[in-house]
Amino acid sequence: MIDRRLIIHFHWPLLATVLLLITCGLINLYSSTYVIYGSSTSWCSPFFARQLVWTVIGLLGMIGATLFDYRRLQTAAPVIYMIGIFLLFLVLVIGEESHGAVRWLKFGPIQIQPSEFEKVILVIAIAAWGASDRIKTYPSIGQIGIFLLINLPPFILIFLEPDLGTALILIITSCTTLFCLGIQRRIIVAFTILGLMAGYPLWHYGLKEYQKDRIRTAIDPDRDPKKRGYHIRQAKIAIGSGMVWGKGYLQGTQSKLRFLPERHTDFAFAVWAEEWGFVGAVAVLCLFCLLVYFCFQSAFTAKDRFGSLLVIGLSANITWEIVINTGMVLGFLPVVGVPLPFISYGGSALLRCLVSIGLIQNVCMRRFGFKK
Repeated sequence: MIDRRLIIHFHWPLLATVLLLITCGLINLYSSTYVIYGSSTSWCSPFFARQLVWTVIGLLGMIGATLFDYRRLQTAAPVIYMIGIFLLFLVLVIGEESHGAVRWLKFGPIQIQPSEFEKVILVIAIAAWGASDRIKTYPSIGQIGIFLLINLPPFILIFLEPDLGTALILIITSCTTLFCLGIQRRIIVAFTILGLMAGYPLWHYGLKEYQKDRIRTAIDPDRDPKKRGYHIRQAKIAIGSGMVWGKGYLQGTQSKLRFLPERHTDFAFAVWAEEWGFVGAVAVLCLFCLLVYFCFQSAFTAKDRFGSLLVIGLSANITWEIVINTGMVLGFLPVVGVPLPFISYGGSALLRCLVSIGLIQNVCMRRFGFKK
């Protein structure tokens, strides 16, 4: 028997928002890949067909993530964390290379990106750490040292792939969770100073030359408009040419004439803005704002610390991806390969986002079962 209180506390507006975003993503993907693979004998591209399959898998994963008591994750967090580290290590050993990076594991026809799932795994580990009896409000220096040790292995392994965008998302998400848990002002100042001091060696010895070029290009896109600044320049042209109402569905010239690179992945938002204009772009951004609001609202209503930290971490993950991707497409941030949740093509990313939503719903549904 299903407890009726689970259905009563189910966050239906959150589900509706997610389904609308998935629909927008599929519509956009069909358009962005239509010319590349469209023909009289095939009604859709292989990208679109695969994304449909991953959408079904993701929705099943979301349902599965809501069915069990999420508090079991707190006990299983060390095992889940080690599995994540093992998969990231496996990527460096036998992973598939693409565009100069080794980020995927291939199992027959299925290709997965473990770094995407690490975004959820690390959130679970940090939430379990923050919810332990030893951790109170405002963790001590020693406890924050453990927090850093939890973050360091996945960050290094993902950075070595290399995948700077995902590594950056992991760090920002963990820091957001730590900030919401509570951190003393003097520790914030100390970490800020250490971060500034680490900037020089990181720039000269940590970043590869192409990563430095992406940062330089974000600052000055016109320094090399035909090479390093080409992506941002074409994205801006696509967004600007959409004007108020857009060029119409399947009518975007920048994407159809293949001027816009990575139009179905990193720059999917530019395709949407070109075809649906300022009005369509604002509508999608409003859906994202609703999504973020509903997610963080669930964190505030959670009845235990683990559930609250879990939702905060998962919500921060999605939020920072939205901020970084849209900032990247608009030219405010460097191009770091961060997908736009529910819109960009990618099975692993879509599955991870839907599982995250399922876990958020899990916490929201079971908030009646605890004393505050």
